[in-house]
Amino acid sequence: MDTEEWVERISEGAKCCACCKPLKNSKNLHIVLLERKAKWKDNTWGTIAGTSGYALAVVCDKCAKRGIEPKYAVEMSNKSEVRYHPVNELEPMSEKEKLILQTLVGLRLRMKTLKRNGMRGVLGG
Repeated sequence: MDTEEWVERISEGAKCCACCKPLKNSKNLHIVLLERKAKWKDNTWGTIAGTSGYALAVVCDKCAKRGIEPKYAVEMSNKSEVRYHPVNELEPMSEKEKLILQTLVGLRLRMKTLKRNGMRGVLGG
């Protein structure tokens, strides 16, 4: 399932992972990247850093504005079946995993900046 299809399905059939109200009433979807390991294979985050396997949550506009922490991580199967996993039951990322992901994301963002600037800044150029 591609990203657009996932967003459409989540918008129509899922509940906010913080307040449990339907997301279809929210103007925006706020995806929260949780520092917890997913027990499932599909629909995890980490691909921006070249890895995957971490849980995510989706919250509504009101909960995002209020800064309410998600109680659940969300999983959607390719058959559009939505499953919720209590965040406190998922294994936390290790400090080493957090550091590796932060480093990889930082490098990726640096490369995007360099490409946008025509690679100026490489070796002090």
